[in-house]
Amino acid sequence: MVQVNAYAAFVTKRPLVLLGLVALVSAGALTQVVGIGYDDDVVRFLPAEDPEVQAFTAMTERFGAMEVALIGVEAPDGHALYGDRGLGYLRALTRRLVQLPEVAHVTSLTELAIIESDGQGGAAHVALVPPEIPRDPEALAAIRARVLEKDYLTGLIASADGSAAVLVTQLVTHGPDGRAVSAKHAAEVAKLAALELAPPPGFTLHFGGAPFIAEAAANGSQDDLRRLAPFVIGITLFLVILSLGSFWAALYTVLTVALAILCTLGLMGALGKPLTLVSSSLPVVLAALGSAYAVHVLVWYREHGADVRHAIVHMGWPVIVTALTTVAGFLSFLVMDLAPMREFGWQMAAGSAIAAALALTLVPALLALKPLTPRPASTRAAAATRIDRALVSLAHATRARRWSVLVTAAAVAAFFALQLPNVDTRMDTAAFFAEDSAPARADRLLADRFGGSVFLQVLIDGDVRDPAVLHRLAAFEDRLSGVVGVTRTESIAGVLAVVHEGLKGERRLSRSAAEIEQLGFLAAKSDPAVSLLVDERWRGALIQVGLGGFDTGVVERITPEVRELARRHLVGYARPVERAERHRARVLGDAAERIAALAKNPDKAAAVEAVLARALPESARAPIAKAVDDVIKTEIVEDEMVVLANPDNAPLLARALIDDAMALALDRARFEAHLKRYVAASELEDADAFSRSAGYLFTQVELATAPALRRDLVAAIGEVLGPLDRRQALRIAAIADEILQPAWYVSEPPGSLVSGEDLARKVEVTVTGQPVLQQAMTRSVQHNQVHSVATSLPLVLLILVLVFRSVRAALIGILPAGLTLLVTFGLMGLFPEALPMDIAASMLASIALGVGIDYAIHFLWRYRRGDLDKAMLTTGRSIVINALEITGGFIVLAWASIAPVSRFGLLIAETLFVAALATLVLLPPLLTWWNPHRSRPPATPSLET
Repeated sequence: MVQVNAYAAFVTKRPLVLLGLVALVSAGALTQVVGIGYDDDVVRFLPAEDPEVQAFTAMTERFGAMEVALIGVEAPDGHALYGDRGLGYLRALTRRLVQLPEVAHVTSLTELAIIESDGQGGAAHVALVPPEIPRDPEALAAIRARVLEKDYLTGLIASADGSAAVLVTQLVTHGPDGRAVSAKHAAEVAKLAALELAPPPGFTLHFGGAPFIAEAAANGSQDDLRRLAPFVIGITLFLVILSLGSFWAALYTVLTVALAILCTLGLMGALGKPLTLVSSSLPVVLAALGSAYAVHVLVWYREHGADVRHAIVHMGWPVIVTALTTVAGFLSFLVMDLAPMREFGWQMAAGSAIAAALALTLVPALLALKPLTPRPASTRAAAATRIDRALVSLAHATRARRWSVLVTAAAVAAFFALQLPNVDTRMDTAAFFAEDSAPARADRLLADRFGGSVFLQVLIDGDVRDPAVLHRLAAFEDRLSGVVGVTRTESIAGVLAVVHEGLKGERRLSRSAAEIEQLGFLAAKSDPAVSLLVDERWRGALIQVGLGGFDTGVVERITPEVRELARRHLVGYARPVERAERHRARVLGDAAERIAALAKNPDKAAAVEAVLARALPESARAPIAKAVDDVIKTEIVEDEMVVLANPDNAPLLARALIDDAMALALDRARFEAHLKRYVAASELEDADAFSRSAGYLFTQVELATAPALRRDLVAAIGEVLGPLDRRQALRIAAIADEILQPAWYVSEPPGSLVSGEDLARKVEVTVTGQPVLQQAMTRSVQHNQVHSVATSLPLVLLILVLVFRSVRAALIGILPAGLTLLVTFGLMGLFPEALPMDIAASMLASIALGVGIDYAIHFLWRYRRGDLDKAMLTTGRSIVINALEITGGFIVLAWASIAPVSRFGLLIAETLFVAALATLVLLPPLLTWWNPHRSRPPATPSLET
């Protein structure tokens, strides 16, 4: 092409003009790089259109951010934590965190207050740890005993053995000015503040939960790249010097890549695009991949007489074509649904194009000003003896044994293809870290002593103040407890039951909407973290489902099981029904299944149902009668909460209440009806006052008779199930209370016919949370891999067809890259635990096609211009040099502390090494099927025209 010849002449005559232009562009890029930012928002790595992501976003808008960071404090033994120094440290750490603008609130045992009755019908907030921490050993032992006896605290904020505590730290997502605050930044600030406070000797801090995991992964990746980048560049420089035999050649290569990186970052800065967790690797990736263009030009230059014009003429089009295939490979990222991956794709495409452009501008201009000596003839001869002759021999050997080579390659391809179904796509951030790393140790502590740091969120849409909805929510939580892999559950139902226990001595749910609202108010005052369990309008609630340490397999199994349980037992309408025979089988069966689930013994459900179906024994009448008599004597006869028309009628009132209690028919309405029959007329003049008094008296009767009503029932259930812990026993007793009530709460399916009143009790369920988002990312990575290959493969093939004007040549050229893909992903399938598919690995296919095929393009280009020997002699050395350089550069990343970075380095090194090897071994025999017409000009306009 005349224009290219003119360009080659221009470079040799006006190199300063080109260098000035490059310097001007570089200076402009430098001004833009200074202000480039870093976007650490991991939410951008989620596919925005995925329904799971949208559900999670909607949940966070209702409940506030689910960015809960867990700070574990581990003491050297079970008593040091509850000493004055241990409790003092916990309190100081808690208050230090609360003062941070990035922290919304902290739940800590030193600041938590328990709600108890004040003895006068009101509530009192009693601190677990007094404001003034005592020094007396007996007082400290009493605090320890008080905390550990609270079964609803052990395993949540205090370990059962007393040696560890957790500070549940909710991070803010928006600052006072309304601007978003990334969870990574907030976690960094909280972590730094915690570490600045020296713990007592022997104490250890652990940082767990999604925000700290994300922070450790992001910062660890950046630290790895900063730490290893100099080694990558140094090894690349060393290998280039060793391969080219010239320091200046190596310097020109490094300068070319450095300016390509600078210009790419400058372009990002000019467009306002910050670095992300993915694009922060751009300098290292571009340093290794972008050097190939300069290396090919410099090898040709030194091996062919150190003629700049000759090098441009012979290497210009191969560099342009290989750059196009690389750009096509990276542009295939644009079809991905993850914004950071799309951005990285066009950024690497731009960087590759810039590196190729600099190889054809900066390098020739530098060579024109500072020529390099050609490789001495004696050295070239020796090299030919050692390397080139070996490569030519390899070409002849593979061609002579064409069918053996091709059959072996087909067998290798088939073997690795069979491993593809075993590729494990894993996006859990917990897998980022080594077994002995701080995040891994924190995860083990939280899993072993606190049920883990990984939670599903089950969102229940409905009026949570309605007793029917609240009871069915609790019933569903019972079932979740029995799901294998669920380590714990937390919900507003459990919180309200505990508050009820503090006020009235019974851990159960209220059957009054007004009382539920009052209990909720008290709970929120005690711990603001209640906002993580119920929204402001009490129109939605969350069940936090602990899954222990993150295990992709556990999440994949549990999520559909939870959804199916919700569909069968909660979605629809929660409603009260009268205690009647037609509902009996359904209610008792439901209760029996829940009790068996709570006991982790589902096979006992039938036996428990048989116990529940028994009639109330007559032996219960005596303790029930005593309980009712005591209440009437104390509250009515002595304290005159209401005045009877005739005091002698007290036994008649008692008998009526006892009969109803034995018949399991005593509810608030019947109690008031009995009371109205016997009270003085004056009591009924103020209806509201009477109703309040009746409500109080009914509660006293209910609380007094409940133990007698359920005593035999709970004892019989215990005989069936065997030993239970306190939490299980209390919840099973509460279920027994439900069975003994005059009215039951049931769930009706969505399509059932219900009354207008019941329509207000509609319940919908959404299962979401970080594990579900990880699954969404996993699906995204899987289909992005397919989409990127489906995009890059046709683009690369099209470029090859246009360049060589031959479909056959294009297919031959792409076969080594295809074999490389099979080997790389086959290795991932062969070692799924060590080499799982993640975001970094998802880039391999496009890189292998876009970059790995460069070797084949250079080889085909030389082959078309000469014969097999000339192709191997002129191109083989460049392929070997570049493969060694890239492999050596990327292999350094194997020493990264973050597993995906380490795997990415190893896999890229392996991919491009295999691509080079496949090119040198497969192309000689394959090219027997392509005989280009060498007598006429090549299909692509020649640079020599």
